[in-house]
Amino acid sequence: MSEKYTAVNGFIVVDEDWGCAFEQLSASPEFPEIKLCHVSVSDVRKMAGKLSQQVLDTSWMTGLDYGAQQAYEYTVNETAGMLSQVFKQANPDDPVSAEFGEMMVSMGAGRGLNQIYNHIQLPISELWKFQIKGNEGFDFHTVCPSELLNFGEAKYSGSKNPHGLAMSQIKDFLDQEKYIRDYIHLLHIAPEGNSVDNLTQRVFGVVAAFSINSDNYASILENALKTAVGLFNDSQASAVYVVGVSCEDN
Repeated sequence: MSEKYTAVNGFIVVDEDWGCAFEQLSASPEFPEIKLCHVSVSDVRKMAGKLSQQVLDTSWMTGLDYGAQQAYEYTVNETAGMLSQVFKQANPDDPVSAEFGEMMVSMGAGRGLNQIYNHIQLPISELWKFQIKGNEGFDFHTVCPSELLNFGEAKYSGSKNPHGLAMSQIKDFLDQEKYIRDYIHLLHIAPEGNSVDNLTQRVFGVVAAFSINSDNYASILENALKTAVGLFNDSQASAVYVVGVSCEDN
């Protein structure tokens, strides 16, 4: 294996309140724009509780102008209630459901980028888009310290490691310019600063988040890194984050 594709263990943040740990892995000195992160969930019930708190927390809406608050209120309330029920049903004695699994990957990845790379997590897309399921576009968004919006796609499988699927979906969404279609929402939701202005200049990052079903997570992330190099070279993205999420509580 070429040195530039080597993933090795690095900085770790243990988050007991969330029942998980976040680990930064070193990627390639040749591709510093590609960053790796591993999220290890050790307590599904704690994780589900925190995810439920996040979707029910509507404090982010208080900073919106009155018209935007009214526009999002119904969708937020409806979706938050539905997702909260999904999280309440999570049971460490049962296999992770596909619906909960995708939320765990999506929101766990956002939390990992927050803890490891100091990103700001934005409310997940399902809270502010019009469809409860099957959203047409990216699953989650973050803003990194360099004020770039990062567009995340999450893929969950109970048996595979779907990093290739996540990245191919990202490539399709970029080709269809679905990142710029979120502008009208992100104009209201993104924090003050230059991230939205950077987006209008087509300067942004992407996040490929996926479930890991292997004890050798470093090897899986190493394989994902090779795919990420191709994604970075073939896309307009200024940065690519690769986040693998494994569940040790099943």
